[in-house]
Amino acid sequence: MSNKVKILMHPVRMKICQALMSNKESGLTPLGMVKIIKDVPQATLYRHIQIMLDSNIIYVKKEKKVKSVSEKYYALNEKEAILNGEEWKKASNDEKLDFFSYYQLSLMTQYQSYLKKLEEENSKEDSATFSIVDLKLDEDNFVQFQNELNELMKKYYHKSDNKSDSPCRTIAVTIIPST
Repeated sequence: MSNKVKILMHPVRMKICQALMSNKESGLTPLGMVKIIKDVPQATLYRHIQIMLDSNIIYVKKEKKVKSVSEKYYALNEKEAILNGEEWKKASNDEKLDFFSYYQLSLMTQYQSYLKKLEEENSKEDSATFSIVDLKLDEDNFVQFQNELNELMKKYYHKSDNKSDSPCRTIAVTIIPST
């Protein structure tokens, strides 16, 4: 397994990536991450931040002097936090299944948190959606579809604002080729 795959596949590091993606404009301090990632002890979080920093997956966006301490704000190095096609091809089937399992687990954890929040707010308004669609497309049309979907995701990802009143929504897409 490549080192990058190993680093990105770890569940705690996936949570760090998610937290940083949601705060890409300002970055986050380790303390800010602890407030978001509540189920990970602070010492463990610091250890994983260091691993990601050493691997160039995250970087120090800015430093702020607070009393006599320099507080570091971390941001995601988006180009390094993505597995490219070659890295994915080199991964074994077991590694790919592990990665897919963490991906699914991450979605399930987010959905559980969302449902808990609805319950705490005594809200009946569940606006989550799920869909599965089988598309019968030839290779050219499928590649076109995939490119258009990627462009649409990028367009709105880069339009994201980090105003505190703007809700964050997770869009997860899984494409499984025909068997």
